[in-house]
Amino acid sequence: MFLQFFTSLRDAQVPVTLREYLTLMEALNADLAEQTVENFYYLSRASLVKDERNLDKFDRVFGTVFKGLRACSTPWRRRTFRRNG
Repeated sequence: MFLQFFTSLRDAQVPVTLREYLTLMEALNADLAEQTVENFYYLSRASLVKDERNLDKFDRVFGTVFKGLRACSTPWRRRTFRRNG
């Protein structure tokens, strides 16, 4: 799911580097998003978007990739999400 997010951002012409993606993964492993989708949104936006001109593209990709997701009780590092039913 996170790799799909990374590649979708690149496909949408958001200049995201592998190093930035890996930094985001490290932040998730450190539980900086506190297991909420909203916190993950802001963490990933701060980590991956360098120019405000790309915010709309980021929002569209995030909304598409993570549509229907909600917080879960398992740690982010397990990459386990539940979809709203």
